[in-house]
Amino acid sequence: MEHVTPMEIGLVIWAEATAEETLKQLAEFGLRVIQLGVPPSLDCAGAVPDWKAALDASSVVITSAVCSYAGEDYSDLASVHESVGFTTERYRAERIARTKEVSQFARELGVGAVSCHIGFIPADRSEPLYAELVDVTRVLCDAIAANKQDFVLETGQESAEVLLGFFGDVSRPNLKVNFDPANMILYGSGDPLQALALLQSHVLSVHCKDGRSPVGTGMLGQECALGNGEVDFPGFLSLLEQINYNGALTIEREEPNRAQRIADVHLAIERLKRWKGAARPLVHQ
Repeated sequence: MEHVTPMEIGLVIWAEATAEETLKQLAEFGLRVIQLGVPPSLDCAGAVPDWKAALDASSVVITSAVCSYAGEDYSDLASVHESVGFTTERYRAERIARTKEVSQFARELGVGAVSCHIGFIPADRSEPLYAELVDVTRVLCDAIAANKQDFVLETGQESAEVLLGFFGDVSRPNLKVNFDPANMILYGSGDPLQALALLQSHVLSVHCKDGRSPVGTGMLGQECALGNGEVDFPGFLSLLEQINYNGALTIEREEPNRAQRIADVHLAIERLKRWKGAARPLVHQ
């Protein structure tokens, strides 16, 4: 598999029925770098030959396989707490097994990272759930390390300070961060640039996504087109330069209307190119 150019623009795409159908999503954007979302419905073992053939015939680079799990609900904070990741005990065994399946699928394709939301990490280390999540994360880190991969947690559902402490308690070298600045806004969990500065040594990848703060108690904020929300993207890119980040700038847009999503991805590409060009001279002068 080819390598990523530092700060190359990429895109989160979700696996369709075939690799060919999936990769068609890239054609109109002129991109080659993706994080591949793996839906619960994908037969990972059965999909390997199709994906191997498609990747051999293309220049596409998959930087991470992104796990999602049956039953996850992002409609409000209570639903996220209950249903996302590994916070609810009844989901854990099934989701650990599924994460291992995705890791094996990714290994077969030469992908070096597996990512997910593990759910809200409690701020209070004395809560039983905190220790439970430490244990689950260690199990997954060790299983994924056996496939020579990093296990990557997406930010946003807790503060950077809590996540940093959690990393210290898990104590696994292959535990990394996929830094999503918009999630810090959507969950009201802190300033994105301050969080990036704090977590920088653990950051393996980033999402380029934007959003606005929650307007009601118990609600999530609203995702929006890149540059139309509260994330300071010129500052974000400058800080990435300063911390010598050399991964991709992976656009994530979760707009259900396909035409609007396509338009918003084009806008994001245009704006990222402009901001990158403006940020670099400021950082290196």
